[in-house]
Amino acid sequence: MKKLALLFIIALLALPFAFAQGEKEASGPKSYTVNVASAFAPEGPIHDVIVNFKNQVEKETNGRVKVVIHASGSLGGEREIVEGLSAGTIEMGAQGIMDLTLYAPQFTVFEEPFVIRDLDHLNKFWNTIGVDLNKQAGEKTGIITAGYAIRGARMITANSPIKSSADFKGLKFRLPSLPVRIKVFEAMGAIPTVVDFPEVYMALKTGTIDAQENPPETIYSYKYYEAQKYLILSRHVWSTARYQMSKKWFDTLTAEDQALFTKAWADASAKVRAAVPDPDSVYIKKLQEAGMTIIEPNMDEFRRLAEPVMAGFDKTMWLPGLRQQIMAL
Repeated sequence: MKKLALLFIIALLALPFAFAQGEKEASGPKSYTVNVASAFAPEGPIHDVIVNFKNQVEKETNGRVKVVIHASGSLGGEREIVEGLSAGTIEMGAQGIMDLTLYAPQFTVFEEPFVIRDLDHLNKFWNTIGVDLNKQAGEKTGIITAGYAIRGARMITANSPIKSSADFKGLKFRLPSLPVRIKVFEAMGAIPTVVDFPEVYMALKTGTIDAQENPPETIYSYKYYEAQKYLILSRHVWSTARYQMSKKWFDTLTAEDQALFTKAWADASAKVRAAVPDPDSVYIKKLQEAGMTIIEPNMDEFRRLAEPVMAGFDKTMWLPGLRQQIMAL
């Protein structure tokens, strides 16, 4: 009798747990919203990756996971996005290499002048050495890089033709606040002028700066052609957009959702790279149609002038031998 009573008490105590388990099973996987903070404009191949990602995730989860896109830096610029990803206050982001610039500058050599030769070389880098660099950087930053897309080669715009270093003399040249880029353009004869990205268009219009450099997609999207006459196809730096996730947030997910997001970013970025393998050609044509004059300079002189600067940073900033390793691919 005592044994029967004891079993009855145990059964009663177990009921709340059983009900809780039943409710958990009935409710199924958790529904939630994921925010993607993008530094890029809501158009073009870079944004298409995010849209493809959103569509794939929402379709595969039957709407259980909702993806909200915040484009054009509406949640902050690249620095704020990276800091949010690192802290876990932003779940996902799309930006360039600000995480490396802030936390792992020894890896940034691949996006400096005359390291990447062309589009094939860029893709080769990201699928070999770049995989390991992203992993090593992620250990420092707490940011997982899950995909990449081609922003294109950085090219020069100006109101006078640039064909040699002599054409740079006295030119107020807008550059981001990157020490290598500034030193290289000084060596080529320009007067580097740091202007925040949102202010570039007005600085060009007012003559505060004479020239700038960006990928053709950016030049077109931000209408720099309204203020500049010449597009110089210098291709001195090749830029990418990287699609990232906060590790702090990622570690709270189920294994199934982790796999879902990782695959969706890889699929979305690969799809756009296949659909638009050379975004530069598309936007160069658009810029020409918008009235810009295209110049294809011989870059040998510029490479020669840049090399002593780059060699100096090999010793002081970048991992020893990394630049040479990338260039040898």
